[in-house]
Amino acid sequence: MMRNRLYAVAVAVAVAAVAAFMVVGTSSADVARYQTQTATFTATQPYGAVGQWQSVWKHNFVVTVNPCDGTFTGSAKQYDNGGAFFADETVTGSFNGNTVNLNVTRPSDKVAWSLTGAPTDENTVTLATTDPGVPWKVEFTVSQPQFSDATHYKNHGEYVSSQGGGADAAHSCIGMPIVSHGA
Repeated sequence: MMRNRLYAVAVAVAVAAVAAFMVVGTSSADVARYQTQTATFTATQPYGAVGQWQSVWKHNFVVTVNPCDGTFTGSAKQYDNGGAFFADETVTGSFNGNTVNLNVTRPSDKVAWSLTGAPTDENTVTLATTDPGVPWKVEFTVSQPQFSDATHYKNHGEYVSSQGGGADAAHSCIGMPIVSHGA
């Protein structure tokens, strides 16, 4: 009698464990995963005169975004008012909702500029901080970034394996379900 009860309990536990595994396995298969992302966007500034937007400099950015915190690094191509290439630029920054923070440097002449909390709506003017400083306003508008996934990890284990394992990769949010990271 006792043996039958133990057997019944063992079978019930085994069935419950298999059912739980199947539910977890099935439900996590379609859970969105964090991915490495790229983003493209444009910053535009008046060319030659403050406040006019018919003749402009364009800075076309391509950045790699950390989807865990919205920070990014990348590069830009700066074009003059006629559309001719002018200079390469490097950029670091972060996205925060519908705004962006940028720190940009032109390696060729070490000119740098930054924007803080610039709306990404192409209609709102944000004043830049420049180095070296200039005695006039340096105005910018910024376009809405276009995001695309650069990686496609099915699960966090796949990401950790792709990075060669280790604590840094294991603690990364890349490849982890978005729902587990508070999103």
